[in-house]
Amino acid sequence: MTTQSSHPKLVSVFVLSLVIASLIYLPVNRPVKLQDQIVSNVLGSETIEETEMLVLWNKTFGGEYYDTGESIIRSTTGKYVISGWTNSSGDLDIFLIGLSSDGTQEWNQTIGDAEEDKGFQIITCDSGGYAIASTYTNITATRNNTDFMVSRIADDGTIIWNKCFVGPEQTGGNYTGDLGRSIAQCSNGDFVLGGVTITTSGKSDIWMLRITANGTKDWERVYHNWDIDRCFSPHCIVQCNNGGFAILGYTYNSTQSNDVWLIRTNSNGLPMWNRTYGDATGYQRPESLIECSNGGFVIIANTQSFGAGDADAWVIRTDLFGNQTWNQTYGGIELDQGFQILEMTNNELTFVGSTHNFDQEGQGDAWIVRIAENGTHLWNYTIGDAYGNSAGSFVYEGNDTFTVLGATNSIGVAFSKIWVFKLRLNTTIITLTPSVSSEARINYHFFLLSGLISIGALIILKKKRR
Repeated sequence: MTTQSSHPKLVSVFVLSLVIASLIYLPVNRPVKLQDQIVSNVLGSETIEETEMLVLWNKTFGGEYYDTGESIIRSTTGKYVISGWTNSSGDLDIFLIGLSSDGTQEWNQTIGDAEEDKGFQIITCDSGGYAIASTYTNITATRNNTDFMVSRIADDGTIIWNKCFVGPEQTGGNYTGDLGRSIAQCSNGDFVLGGVTITTSGKSDIWMLRITANGTKDWERVYHNWDIDRCFSPHCIVQCNNGGFAILGYTYNSTQSNDVWLIRTNSNGLPMWNRTYGDATGYQRPESLIECSNGGFVIIANTQSFGAGDADAWVIRTDLFGNQTWNQTYGGIELDQGFQILEMTNNELTFVGSTHNFDQEGQGDAWIVRIAENGTHLWNYTIGDAYGNSAGSFVYEGNDTFTVLGATNSIGVAFSKIWVFKLRLNTTIITLTPSVSSEARINYHFFLLSGLISIGALIILKKKRR
């Protein structure tokens, strides 16, 4: 009897077993938590880094009518002060609230007269207390007009002084109106202010002033590009690390786009360079400006020209001379906005705003977003309920802890309230296998399965030969 070699059959069985095992281990689409990151250490073991945002406390403030917060700061003693305005006082007044470290109200202060007065940015002062940039309606003039007002406030909320400033084209017979928005303290204790001055022709210019520590005007400058130029938000002026100032606004006319406009000046407010960011026909609105610790600037704006949908948060990174190094939008097809951005100790960036794309109920939630130094999205969280919420300003306290100022609505209430909440990002590292890597486990299981399939096939062949 002629006997055929079994080697070809063994080879065929082994190849078939490898094919079957590889089909079993083909990658499949599995749901993954967006906040989880798989990282490998130097030993090849795998860990999962899970993050969750913990709400440590949240408080609401306000009266019977509309109340809003524009800016929040943290004092050296760990307390907080909010600036904004209230309509619950009988007319619209500048509104300040002092909070303890756990968010309990310790004092509040209103500033204003019978007409509309609004508070915007608040800062801490090196000598103690606070300073706030506001828009004040001057009722003592022949007709009502608005001035840029600066208020110096003691630690307990007592008013030390109020000073009003008018633009260069506002004279005794010509009341054009001016707007106060941003403020920063200079290294010598002076203050630099950013806002808007209205011209006699009805147009507007970006307006910068420097005042002494006691409120005396040192100098003022106006910056004009197109028909309407405005520094229109808080947190839009900084004293630069190497001297001088940077001020952020927007510029547009009836035939041009609404562009973001960054102006760099020397210590006397004289322009050194200026840059615009945007496209030829779109809409962009700047919201805040920071100078980065490693040089250059970061701007957060909102745009309808770029991004995924209705409006998106738009972050622009520049070098020392305002040249754009990168820009990135964040959001979805619905309305998403960013309002204030800060640099973290590791050069990453965090901004707060509002989102309709990622909220839970469709009415809008407060939104906090972390991005890398190069603009890559790292994580985002939403905070809110079913009735509409937003975040507009915040302070970073280290250790991934934030205190955020926003607005919230309640069912059955016609007007929004001031909302303050404290968050901490909690990170948990879960070790999956301390000694064997995922790749090694997959290879081990792959060949084990291949061997089992081969043994089974050989047993079946032997039985058939008998």
